[in-house]
Amino acid sequence: MKILILGSEGFVGNNLVEGLSKNHEIFCADMLENSSHKNYKQFNVTDYTSVENTVKNVDVVIDLVAHPLVSSIEGPAKNAEINIIGLLHVLDACVKNQIKKIIFTSASSMIGEPTTPSVSESHTAIPKTAYGITKLASEHYLRLYNELHNLNYVIFRFFNIYGPHQKNGLIPSLYSRITQNQPLTVFGKGDQIRDYVFIRDIIPFFEKAATTNIGDNQIFNMGTGKGASILDVINILSETIQIQPEIEFKEVRPGEIGNFVSDPRLLESTFGDVPSTPLQEGIRQTVNWFKDN
Repeated sequence: MKILILGSEGFVGNNLVEGLSKNHEIFCADMLENSSHKNYKQFNVTDYTSVENTVKNVDVVIDLVAHPLVSSIEGPAKNAEINIIGLLHVLDACVKNQIKKIIFTSASSMIGEPTTPSVSESHTAIPKTAYGITKLASEHYLRLYNELHNLNYVIFRFFNIYGPHQKNGLIPSLYSRITQNQPLTVFGKGDQIRDYVFIRDIIPFFEKAATTNIGDNQIFNMGTGKGASILDVINILSETIQIQPEIEFKEVRPGEIGNFVSDPRLLESTFGDVPSTPLQEGIRQTVNWFKDN
């Protein structure tokens, strides 16, 4: 099968290229001028002509392109340009070039303040960030293009994905500071519960979504259903690296949401599995990758 990965040079993209290349012909595209990946093309998601010339001659498109949450706080207009207008360019190109299916990565943070500790796909979404609003809008655009143009989609709402190739985020940041003997900054008490998902666990779900009609035109939580606190992550990391860090506690940041984990029952009933690598093992593999790279 021919699969195009938009955003191939990012954290998730690199892992999907590695995982899916074993059985499929993978085409890669991102904003960087050069790449070590085969079949790579530079493109600009905010330029429709660039998108139309990139999104063609494949069976399935995996769209990972996103302007991140942190950047959306200071630049909501840029966030919307990339995340909403960019997606519309991709969808229009898919329709014009007769792409069979698009797989899109959404984000659990679009829920906003959870009303239950375990959050299902049907939980009310009232985003607390510009980034969350773009993800909610994107999910509706995908539904709309299916209704208007019969473009099939699968949406995976990511919880806290971590692992090899990650450069930004909680675990790479903690690893960097611990190994440089710098104090760690924890906002709040460090007891915020999140659902941490090892990146390599998601690859079989993307492959099954790309190659079958399982999950077509549905939204799925990509989570484990198990929670861990930020202090849990710090403790596992420090034990793995064998360095005990100093921790500085600060006020909770604006937009911080309450404790919650994924309700993965729909994912399990549809795909027959959930991400299952234990946090200790996932962090061990991640640390080994950091050391080698």
